[in-house]
Amino acid sequence: MSQATDYALRLTRSPGFAWFDFVRDVRDGAFATARLVVTLAGCTALLAVAAVASNEEARGQLAEFMPRNLPFVSAPEAGPVEQADASIAVPPARPTMVDPRQKYVVQYLARRYRVADEAVRMLVANAFEIGQEKQLDPLLILSVIAIESSLNPFAASPVGAQGLMQVMTRVHAERFVAHGGDLAALDPIANMKVGSDILHELISRGGSVERGLQLYVGAGNAADDGGYGARVLGERARLQMAFAGRVDAAIAAARAASAPAEPKPAVEANLQTVRVAPVSDALPIGSARRNQNS
Repeated sequence: MSQATDYALRLTRSPGFAWFDFVRDVRDGAFATARLVVTLAGCTALLAVAAVASNEEARGQLAEFMPRNLPFVSAPEAGPVEQADASIAVPPARPTMVDPRQKYVVQYLARRYRVADEAVRMLVANAFEIGQEKQLDPLLILSVIAIESSLNPFAASPVGAQGLMQVMTRVHAERFVAHGGDLAALDPIANMKVGSDILHELISRGGSVERGLQLYVGAGNAADDGGYGARVLGERARLQMAFAGRVDAAIAAARAASAPAEPKPAVEANLQTVRVAPVSDALPIGSARRNQNS
């Protein structure tokens, strides 16, 4: 009955109303298609952004492409930003390893002292940067760090030496002022800079690396440095070996150097072959003379 009524209404509806229904259906279909296209485009854009964000190489290529081909994208000038908020400290750029052979030094130190590669990479890169600034052998800096603290930035001695290079903070407090004060002694980079400064000055004053190391360990008035210089220079020799790509040989040399010396075997006397000396021969000369006089 309802179908008959609907059919009757359609028959009685004028042709103008039928044309209106057709236009409305077309309009609704066009809106639905447009929404679908926009949704698909948005999803595709999100997927593309996620793919670029997860790909380091793609991010690097995009960063190189934008400043060159999009002149309207420009970084804000440093002046206004500093004036707007000068209290925000901009962290310094992390040094990079310009010499590919530095990676062998990282491998040696990480294996030798069981420290994370990323931490050792930072120390090695900064040692080479500081060494270039101060005209000081970076491998010597790293060897002092290795002997003094075993690459532990929080190492401290009972006499007040602190950090990677075991700098006497109380004695050299003024050197840490530029780095934020006494607490900067436990900052790896600040400690390396101050310690390298002191080492460079002592080598220049002493006239040689050996004498500079003796002054650095505080044995300037002693007859020797207790083997400190030999240990540092031995570690530098192993670092030079690793720098040349011979990491396994450097590790083996370090293990051999740290191995305890084997005790000499005791010589057992053979009673059958040992001649028993007479009493007059066995006694010292003075004792024999006293016996003769008695």
